[in-house]
Amino acid sequence: LLPHPWMVQRINSMAADFGADFVVLDPALPLGLVGPSLKLPYMVVLHGAEVTVPGRLPGSKQVLGHVLRGAQHIISAGGYPDQEGMHAAGRALPSTVVPPGVDTSRFVPLSVEQRRDARVKFGIKEDAEVVLGISRLVPRKGFDTLIKAVAQLAPHRPKLQLVIASTGRDESRLKKIAEETRAPVSFLGRVDHDDLPRLYGCADIFSMMCRNRWGGLEQEGFGIVFVEAASCGVPQVAGRSGGAAEAVLDGVTGFVLDNPTDVAGLAARITTILDDDALRLSMSRASRERAETEFDYEVLARRLGNVLKVGQ
Repeated sequence: LLPHPWMVQRINSMAADFGADFVVLDPALPLGLVGPSLKLPYMVVLHGAEVTVPGRLPGSKQVLGHVLRGAQHIISAGGYPDQEGMHAAGRALPSTVVPPGVDTSRFVPLSVEQRRDARVKFGIKEDAEVVLGISRLVPRKGFDTLIKAVAQLAPHRPKLQLVIASTGRDESRLKKIAEETRAPVSFLGRVDHDDLPRLYGCADIFSMMCRNRWGGLEQEGFGIVFVEAASCGVPQVAGRSGGAAEAVLDGVTGFVLDNPTDVAGLAARITTILDDDALRLSMSRASRERAETEFDYEVLARRLGNVLKVGQ
């Protein structure tokens, strides 16, 4: 992906062969560096970390800004990378937000019978109060806060169970925290993608307490897991980091905690959702509706199609 002169020639040649009107470059760096040297106008796709880090460091910020200012249009995966791009460019940019999508025909709310069968499959008791977390097990995802919050609630909620799916370098530390706090946690490891809709459907709440690290250089780009949970009609609780607050509507589809390390605050939000059937149902319905109207693949494909027409 390094911008060698031969790459510019290759892209120009391919564009000519296909009769292209413009070129879409992803990622912004280092591939985007070829943009200003291309014969055709170019667009740049922004996701998150690949913009945040170089956009805040001397030298690389100027390089990234040059690439972005020269683009005909910016396609951002959320408002967070969109703002980071403008910060690097030093001015407003012609941009459109096209967030990650979800297959709403596959990630669907489960019936009572389907939910019962899914819980059997994953070893979850039928009457358990289930908080689910799915993502790479790394410090930024905040599963330590989630484990501690569940441990705090467990003595008063004997049916409470935290289910964590995936693997990662933080796994050993998280298991140690669970053991020390005696939190009721099940670590499922990596779950097959085909089984994810049923796993989401087992849950009463989905939570990932994503947080900023390294002075804001490391943030949550968007959080597709929140949208997948929403499509399954499961309320979400997130930490405020990067684009997570866009994926979860605070007070509507779930809650967003300003302090993602606030164990007591997270425990309180979990309690609120579990104890209030009407609120949980309202958040469930709002989550599903938003997934269908804002994050469905067909909806986003039309939006992206309109963006690509700009370059013609």
